[in-house]
Amino acid sequence: MTHEIAGILATSFIILIALWITSLVWSLSDIIRTRKPIKWAVLAIVIPLLGALLYYLYAHTTEKIKRRKFKDLMKSRWTVVAIIIIMLLSMYVRLIDYRWPYLRNIDSYVFYRWMDETVINNGVLPTLDTYELAPVGFYRPPEWVYPYFYIGAYSYMAVNALTPMQLWEFLIYFPPFLATLAVIPLYFIGKMLYDRRAGVLAAFIYVFDISNLSRSLGGDPDSDAIVILVSTIVMAAMIFTYKYASESKRLDKKLLLYSVLTSVVLWVWYSTWAGYWYITWLFTGFIALKLLFTIMKKRNVKLGWHDTKYIIISFVIYTALSFALTVPSYGDTKITSALAGPIQFQSIKGEDYQFPNVYVSVAELQQSGGPREIIERTSVVGGPAILISSFFLMIYTLIYLLYSYYQKRHHVDTVLLLLVWFLGPFLATIVAIRFSTLFSAPLAIGSAIFLAKLIRMGTGEDKSWSD
Repeated sequence: MTHEIAGILATSFIILIALWITSLVWSLSDIIRTRKPIKWAVLAIVIPLLGALLYYLYAHTTEKIKRRKFKDLMKSRWTVVAIIIIMLLSMYVRLIDYRWPYLRNIDSYVFYRWMDETVINNGVLPTLDTYELAPVGFYRPPEWVYPYFYIGAYSYMAVNALTPMQLWEFLIYFPPFLATLAVIPLYFIGKMLYDRRAGVLAAFIYVFDISNLSRSLGGDPDSDAIVILVSTIVMAAMIFTYKYASESKRLDKKLLLYSVLTSVVLWVWYSTWAGYWYITWLFTGFIALKLLFTIMKKRNVKLGWHDTKYIIISFVIYTALSFALTVPSYGDTKITSALAGPIQFQSIKGEDYQFPNVYVSVAELQQSGGPREIIERTSVVGGPAILISSFFLMIYTLIYLLYSYYQKRHHVDTVLLLLVWFLGPFLATIVAIRFSTLFSAPLAIGSAIFLAKLIRMGTGEDKSWSD
């Protein structure tokens, strides 16, 4: 069996398990809430997926025409089908034609070795790495958090218990699967910022973006795949909390809960990538811009604060709590690094320490880029077709959103966030071309919004660009 077929089958199995659990929880909660006969609960438990479907068709509502109920279900849940198709296609593309009995590059074996040591050491990463910085060795403080290595090691141990395989074989599938999972948070980001169509389109564009695709291929267990996934989860959590806070009239329990959960996601993110501070500063800029915009709109500082105070309070809570969670493991390192990150991040490519950084991927940090290089790096088309590349679609989207706000005061949060999310990576990429990968998410979302707007215009849902 080829790797791509094996990957699709394994992903399909995981999706079916997730759908079964979701449908079971929904059906049981609805049966309890509406006090339906116990036979429906038994049916939902005994017959996976089909039991919940039968309950929906025959007992959920008083609608008698089953074909109409099924049609309504497909109409309301078409996004689930679309996301599943995108996920399976993502696995196929990332695994196609992998035919080698080894991993793709040198960097991959560093991550392989750390996971392998965790597996051999009964699930605990050893504190001494005898190979890195040999002959002295590298000391790994036991209090440090290593989410990627532990996720990889424990996932392998779980899979190996069901289907015996070697670790390097498992790592052929692991990076594509992590990158594929990013489809889900990207969908919700697009949905929260615009609509469901934009969510599906954003997920599709993002997961097949050439920068993301090339960094999450089968057999390349570098940290890029986990960065792709966790960064999108963090942004989805922060946007969700922001949306709830913007509609809150008081600091209620739900807002506190969402703020705490967001801080936990941020805490994991801080240990996932050295450039974790990027999202912190991005959202800080967005919140500051929102406050400034509201003050200018109200023409009164007090009124501006009144309209944004719960957004700011929530932001302060999860930012402060997330950094506080890092103190037991890292002291004040994560806090000071976040403050100095935009200035000091270039030191990763230096040779100022005992040994130079020799990771292959860091070579890209040696190259700076201007607007032309950025456009070329983020586009898969050339010539006149460059005008319909994701970079230019993003610009068209910003123009449309600004026009929509000017005419009917629509989409203000979306345009403010996309402005910050677009300009931040643009400036970073001028410093080092590797940071063009930061463009992937905002360009995917911007392109998706523009395409979704064209669809809305074509179907008659919107009559003009100002709608």
